Amino acid sequence: MSALHATVLTAFKNKGWAYREVSEMEVVESNFEAYHTKVPVHVQSYGEMHVLGVVATASVNVPHTHKSRAAELLMRVNRDLNLGNFELDWDQGTVVFRQGQVFSKHRYDESIIINLVHNAIAEMDRMTPYLAELCKSTAAMLPLLDLQQLLRREDLLPVVPEDDEDEEKPLQA
Repeated sequence: MSALHATVLTAFKNKGWAYREVSEMEVVESNFEAYHTKVPVHVQSYGEMHVLGVVATASVNVPHTHKSRAAELLMRVNRDLNLGNFELDWDQGTVVFRQGQVFSKHRYDESIIINLVHNAIAEMDRMTPYLAELCKSTAAMLPLLDLQQLLRREDLLPVVPEDDEDEEKPLQA
């Protein structure tokens, strides 16, 4: 086991997150309850390269008839992201949010790992209602769907708690 993967396991244990390890791989998988949906997360360590990959998967699958508009939606969102990106598996209709981190050799910071997981969950949770709205449209109505207007809908965003912003709210696995 690489030192990076050991740090990932320690981070998950210290947060109290339930997870499962994938045999013969340096992979941790978990499901998190977010505001809109349950978000499956896949965290893979590449010990020799000192790279961590974090992938969150959407609970909404994009039908074949909606893939072109979904790809446009994801492209519009990606344009404004600073960290990570959304991807559409064209064959399966699966949407993922993917981000990575390159660490200095043997300097693996648990807080960075935790923040990568939090970010992946938050981004996927934010995107899920927009994908759901797009997928609810009939194929005939898709050309009329204004994606820019859809992305401006604040009623689809999670409510921001009024609690102290500095206090960390744990995610449940």
